[in-house]
Amino acid sequence: MSIPRRILVLSATFWLSACITSETPKPLAQTSPEYSTAFHEAIEDAEKRLRDKPNDREARLNLARTLRWAGRIEDAAQVLDTPPTAFANDTKFWAERGKLSLLQGNSLQGLAQLERATQGTTGDWRLYSAIGIANDTMNRYGDAEIAYRKALELCPNDAGILNNLGVSQGLSGRLDQAVLTLKDALHFGQHTDLINRNLRLFTRARDLCATCSTDYLKQGDSLILAAGLTATDQQGSCTSGPQTPQIPPSAMVETLAAITPDAPPPSVNIKVYFEFDSATLKPETMDTLNTLGEALTYGELNNYRFQIAGHTDAVGLDDYNLKLSSQRAQAVSNYLVTTFAIDPARLEAVGFGESQLLDWDHPDGEVNRRVQVTRLDHL
Repeated sequence: MSIPRRILVLSATFWLSACITSETPKPLAQTSPEYSTAFHEAIEDAEKRLRDKPNDREARLNLARTLRWAGRIEDAAQVLDTPPTAFANDTKFWAERGKLSLLQGNSLQGLAQLERATQGTTGDWRLYSAIGIANDTMNRYGDAEIAYRKALELCPNDAGILNNLGVSQGLSGRLDQAVLTLKDALHFGQHTDLINRNLRLFTRARDLCATCSTDYLKQGDSLILAAGLTATDQQGSCTSGPQTPQIPPSAMVETLAAITPDAPPPSVNIKVYFEFDSATLKPETMDTLNTLGEALTYGELNNYRFQIAGHTDAVGLDDYNLKLSSQRAQAVSNYLVTTFAIDPARLEAVGFGESQLLDWDHPDGEVNRRVQVTRLDHL
């Protein structure tokens, strides 16, 4: 069965109102303008990098991956159809090619390519999650669960993997178990929109007659499986490294107001959540930004200038990360100016990309993706 390009959108909304097997899911929502713009810019940057360095394996893979995330499956496949001979034994190449095959509807070929990728690595949790999805597309639910369990061994308590496991359990008819697994996945605060939609889907399906719910779910399984594939490999790294702490206003004020003549200017790191590959602030980050706004307008701090610096991890192209970090720093600055009436002259928004990692041992770690606020000179 051919899978349409639009299935890469992370929202699969279904309406279960009656036990009627001929009912079909509602159309998928279109990609938001913010996502479209972000993908367009990322694709342009990746294409430029590949033109400049046509034999750069990472640039070719990055372009294919970004095209896939944008839903341009055939274009992504074309990028990998004529690779340099150096790709022959490249684990990342076969992993990406396998995912594209799944999205093209070639499940058996995709599974073979993904399994070929495992011959070069034993620690890629994303790869085993994709193998689970490949087995799900062929109704091999037992093999799928084995793959998901392997992924969870490598990356325990990962929301993306748990989502995929829950979907697999639901499609195999174990609806009660699917609901429990998806509820567990919600606890980790990632992919919550996707997981909530799947949770509603399987909760409602559970209330239908067994045959009707299974038949209904089969009509949309390719949609939710593809969404799960995308969610897994857009996830950050699986690492036990340090996390960015959330700082209360009082502690933030105390840190930024400290008088340290012989030390670097005081600064704090905060975790700010953005839409994927975008400078659009997510609603769940407003509490943190409001804490920052309260601190910057408190007492003597109201008489200082501050640098708002964006930082990324080391995943992706250097130039693109630098540009994205600058845009995100500016978005934070704009929010503070608009919400707290802070004079724009007090805020200096800059982006450092991946040049100033906090955790060099885990360059793709969560702690590196942050906004750093540094006190500058007195007004």
